[in-house]
Amino acid sequence: MIKQEPDSKELDFLKELEKHVNKWVAIVGYGSDEESIVATGDSILEARQKAESQGFKDTTFFKVPPTDKIFVPLVPV
Repeated sequence: MIKQEPDSKELDFLKELEKHVNKWVAIVGYGSDEESIVATGDSILEARQKAESQGFKDTTFFKVPPTDKIFVPLVPV
C-alpha cells in the first residue's frame, strides 16, 4: 500500500539526505525502519571505501539529487 504522507521517521531521513545534496551516500537498512546513512563521498567509490572502513559491507548507494529536482524511478513492466 502506498502511504499518502511520510511519517516522522521518513521526514527525519529526508532532512538528513538534504545535507548530502550531490553526494553519494551509503545506506544500511535501506527500505526498513532502521534505514540510516553510514558514509558519504563525492564518488560512489569514496562512499563505499568509507562505509567498508567502518565495517559496513551490505550497503545501498545512491547519489542525492538537488532538492529542486524530483527523482521518479521507473520500474519495467
